[in-house]
Amino acid sequence: MTDTDQLIKEKVLPFREKMIGIIKEKHPYMYSVANSVLAGRKNKAGLQVTQEGQVIGEYTFHLDGIHIQSVECGKLDSGIHHPFLGLVKPYGVLERSTIEQMLEDEGFTSELFGTIVKYLPGVTIKFLR
Repeated sequence: MTDTDQLIKEKVLPFREKMIGIIKEKHPYMYSVANSVLAGRKNKAGLQVTQEGQVIGEYTFHLDGIHIQSVECGKLDSGIHHPFLGLVKPYGVLERSTIEQMLEDEGFTSELFGTIVKYLPGVTIKFLR
């Protein structure tokens, strides 16, 4: 297991669940809608981690609603069953340094959506064929 794999499994996944908990607490309706739209399907999300533009890790997250059940390292395979669009295959591309900055940013706990907006320029969304 690489150090990037450890970063994803040991820091990013718990961080994401913490953020979902904040959304559930502060915005229960939004949480409920998002979770129910994605529940009951075998959805997968993908993440590609880069360092100075070079790919250093690929991940497939198996979802239960909006919660992550498990992660596969070394594999990029996404597939979200959207109720209106059918199967879409999005994945995110992030620099490792951006991920590390996000993990250290305490703004996520106090002003979640405002802090997310700050990092959006560093996120690239692509789609598998």
